[in-house]
Amino acid sequence: MDRRALALGWAAAITGVGLVLVGLLSAVRPAHELYRGGFAGYDPPFDAVAGFLLLVLSPRIRDRTPIAWFFALLVPLLAGTIAILSPDAYSISAAVAAIALVAVLYPYRGAFYRGSATSPQAVELMVGVVALFSLLFGVVGARRLGGEFSPPVRGWGDAIYFAITTISTNGSEIVPLTPAARWFVVALILLGVGTFLSAVVVLFMPFLERRLERIGARLERAQMQELGQHVIVCGASPEALATARALREQGIRVVVVSPEERVLEALKAEGLRAHAGDPSSEEVLQLVGIDRARSLVACQDSDAANLLTVITARALQPQLRIVAVATSDQTLPKLHRAGANEAISVVGVAAQLMSAAALDTGDSGPPRARAITP
Repeated sequence: MDRRALALGWAAAITGVGLVLVGLLSAVRPAHELYRGGFAGYDPPFDAVAGFLLLVLSPRIRDRTPIAWFFALLVPLLAGTIAILSPDAYSISAAVAAIALVAVLYPYRGAFYRGSATSPQAVELMVGVVALFSLLFGVVGARRLGGEFSPPVRGWGDAIYFAITTISTNGSEIVPLTPAARWFVVALILLGVGTFLSAVVVLFMPFLERRLERIGARLERAQMQELGQHVIVCGASPEALATARALREQGIRVVVVSPEERVLEALKAEGLRAHAGDPSSEEVLQLVGIDRARSLVACQDSDAANLLTVITARALQPQLRIVAVATSDQTLPKLHRAGANEAISVVGVAAQLMSAAALDTGDSGPPRARAITP
């Protein structure tokens, strides 16, 4: 990540903290208003909301995503609105800070090109922002119509309580008395409940998925620790899969190691044990119990990958029996020198079988298959 993007992200985060503090100070110690208009004494917490919005956006601003640039433009709109409706030292300073941040970001607007508006990160951001504005709508509306409820909504604390209990479908003892208040509650339910549920799904599902992945990893490690005298088959090539299935048919426990997760999922559905990872990694080989294995088969599509796997496995277990497969006859001596007990050329074996079949004239019966399909 370049320093400019990192500086922009930090600038957004610092400005967000400042706006939150301004919003809290304006609620605790109201400042003298420059003039008293129709909104005198009625100061929605736009500054604090704008600050929270910037804190949410700051990681995406650092990553230079287009959706972050779009929502960053809403911050001066929020701060400027309260500065116009109810100007005081707090609201004006918050508006100046928000406008200054956008002025800093504007020259780099062309750099906000990473990601897509439909990516999971963008969807999470949009849902979070919409949920925040739904909450803001409920808080401001309840505060504005406070006298039209029973009991009356007095202060921002009551307004926040009413908005959260309504949006979260928990219900509230605060009852609307007038048609305007009733229509406001209907609009808040229609707008807020949907965004609340969407936010729960979008924002918390990744957390739950990561939690389930960690639980699955623990279960897999526990299963691997139970293995002993098993064969580790490295690779997801047709030869590797056929070898794993043949060993299983003989009653031998097998673990297939490959980075190709899609193939491994199919193997797990067949009842084979499989682990997603690099077969040449020491950590991966130790995880699948190389210290308790009876042998290892390096059967990947690449001779270089098989060679590296043999070197790693031999360094970890000097007494382990290692069988390696090569696609080229020139790789066979290299595999032997790397530590393989057996090095097999797939092409060479196939050529011998086919030449033997071509010269076999002792059987003139019907055609028959010589290869065993796994």
